[in-house]
Amino acid sequence: MIKAIIIDDEQHSIETLRWKIENYCPEVEVVAVFDNPAEGVRYLRQNGCDILFLDIEMPRLNGFDVLEELGTPLPCDVIFTTAYDNFGIQAVKFSALDYLLKPVQNKELKEAIDKHLGKSSRSLPAEQ
Repeated sequence: MIKAIIIDDEQHSIETLRWKIENYCPEVEVVAVFDNPAEGVRYLRQNGCDILFLDIEMPRLNGFDVLEELGTPLPCDVIFTTAYDNFGIQAVKFSALDYLLKPVQNKELKEAIDKHLGKSSRSLPAEQ
């Protein structure tokens, strides 16, 4: 099971993304959600996850601030979920796995999860 965390300051965006993950990506379990980015950072420092769904425009800490707080190497794959299309280059610089525009499309969500699965299978030891 893939463990995912959602950090987004808008509760309806969290609920919508969680519903889409539960209904279209059964291999993913949302283990925690945060509408406060600082709380999400504290959680991630203590707990692992496989994928972080991260909004960019948030008060106090934006998505890039969150990643800077976590440091490198990042503890998980990052999929940005944002309403803004102008942060793509910056997302690439942070080695984001994907960049999904809100409202997140089901097909794009599934493709992002498949990227994570493909990346994970390539990193298994040769004897597996």
